[in-house]
Amino acid sequence: MPATRRRHPRRSTAIAAVIVAAVLGWTPSADARVTRIVIDAVVSPAFDGQAFGAAGVYETIAGRAFGELDPRHDRNAIIQDIELARDADGKVRYVATFFLVKPVDMVKSSGLLWHDVPCCSRTQTRSSSRPRPATC
Repeated sequence: MPATRRRHPRRSTAIAAVIVAAVLGWTPSADARVTRIVIDAVVSPAFDGQAFGAAGVYETIAGRAFGELDPRHDRNAIIQDIELARDADGKVRYVATFFLVKPVDMVKSSGLLWHDVPCCSRTQTRSSSRPRPATC
């Protein structure tokens, strides 16, 4: 079964937003917050439709989390030259990318989160069997 791309998947978007918010909210407070989550691409089914055990077929969700932090907070002091990145309101804006892999049918989920951290704009997880470019 060939992979298809859906542009506005409501259910997957809601699930991805909750997962990303939970992961980002799990870190200790440094007076930072996520202000927006954008889903850029959903591939369903992923991995050329291959089923994996009881979980079945998976889909991938790629997106970006936008946020802001206070450069005056003690925990942010470790960031080099953070004071130079302030906006007019004194906050520093950031963008973090994410790539989630989840079962299409969440009832079959094990409850574990598989989160791929992109390196040099490339992910380690592939959503199909197509070759990927060399990594950095």
